[in-house]
Amino acid sequence: MNKPKLIFSSAYAAIITIIFVVVITIGAELSASLKDWLKSFSGHHWTSKSIFSVLLYAVATVVLYLSPYKYTDDHLKRILDFLLASAVLGTVILTLFFMGHHFRLF
Repeated sequence: MNKPKLIFSSAYAAIITIIFVVVITIGAELSASLKDWLKSFSGHHWTSKSIFSVLLYAVATVVLYLSPYKYTDDHLKRILDFLLASAVLGTVILTLFFMGHHFRLF
């Protein structure tokens, strides 16, 4: 197993998953039909989002690991920095969204 390639693949998959979670969370809050579909899948919309997130992360990690993409150590550091920034930005976006939703700004 190529550990640096696994780290690289996992980091990219995590970024993809973070984007998915932010988009699906906001989408489900704004669309009753999407939220109902998520509820019908597993019984609760948060459970469905979690299941889809785990599956997306696992599949993306495997696909990216098996891809022929070449990377450098510098690229690995940049992707890990981007992963950290994505996690922070996703948290900020969801926090601001739910604050605005709570205070009925939209």
